[in-house]
Amino acid sequence: MRRDRARILALLRGGGRFLITSHVNPDGDSVASQCAVRLLVERLGGRADIVNSHPVPRVYRFLPGTSSFGARPPKTWKPYGAVIVLDCGDARRASGLLEPRPPLPVVNIDHHATNPGYGDLNLVVPEACSTAEIIHGLAVSLGVRPEGGLAEALYTGILTDTGSFRHGNATPRAFRIASLLVGTGIDPSRIAQAVYESVSFETLQVLGQTLAGLRRTPDGRVAWIRLPAAVLGKLASPAESEEWAGYPRSLDTAVISVCFKESESGQIRLSFRSKGAVDVAALAARWGGGGHRNAAGATAHGTLEAVERAVIAAAKRHLGPIRTIPPANGQTARKSLARARKGR
Repeated sequence: MRRDRARILALLRGGGRFLITSHVNPDGDSVASQCAVRLLVERLGGRADIVNSHPVPRVYRFLPGTSSFGARPPKTWKPYGAVIVLDCGDARRASGLLEPRPPLPVVNIDHHATNPGYGDLNLVVPEACSTAEIIHGLAVSLGVRPEGGLAEALYTGILTDTGSFRHGNATPRAFRIASLLVGTGIDPSRIAQAVYESVSFETLQVLGQTLAGLRRTPDGRVAWIRLPAAVLGKLASPAESEEWAGYPRSLDTAVISVCFKESESGQIRLSFRSKGAVDVAALAARWGGGGHRNAAGATAHGTLEAVERAVIAAAKRHLGPIRTIPPANGQTARKSLARARKGR
């Protein structure tokens, strides 16, 4: 879905005013990409407003312009030339701005492989590590040098969506772009501290309680944590737990990890993580979700206990039986030992 790239570049180059949004419960790449596109539009002489259905998580509020993010849809669409939706693989999760569809062109810029191309103009690049990486490419094509706040935003999006360059999407290109951005003079240690070392006391307490309830299957290949509504309500925002699905994955035996978040409305938000070639986007698709091979999400309906049982059973089936190499029989073992001794 790269065919619309030239038209998107022309739209941005033409200036004007845009409305920018992203998915509900924004994460690092979501917030950073929105900040970056607004700065890019301004550098090109245009204007942009940002509207999200959920507040910016506290750890990302150091990014330029986050204090002016709005929470309500505009009363009129007349001032805008287009709606730019970033890092959102499903139109139903676009902070409510596409339901109903606005009377404007919708520009869909994303890197989720499950994105169906719901925009009037689409730029979906699944091999990109983040939406921020795609925005970096647009800036370069537009002749805008990423520096200052724009460089900080792009670096933050790449840093967070690669899990600090630990996930499988941390490609050589991601490292090259990060190096170029750091080379402009931004401070990566300050950004890392803001994102990873600025957690509130209360949030750490909730995390501790949650990890105390860590569970795993008998073989240890699936591990999970639960956030009942009463516990989730102790956080300033559900987005503060956005990365917690990674904690069960750090278990040495774990291949799939899940974080179950129960909302007061009865929905259960599922956050999947995996190691290696295990595709949790395919697993999330069973509940109408999607994402990336090693990181995906979905929403299920039912009680927390019932959803937990169904999801863990599906995860076990998804992995299949453990493959073991049958032990060699005694005669084969003796022959191997003899060959090894002869070779000394």
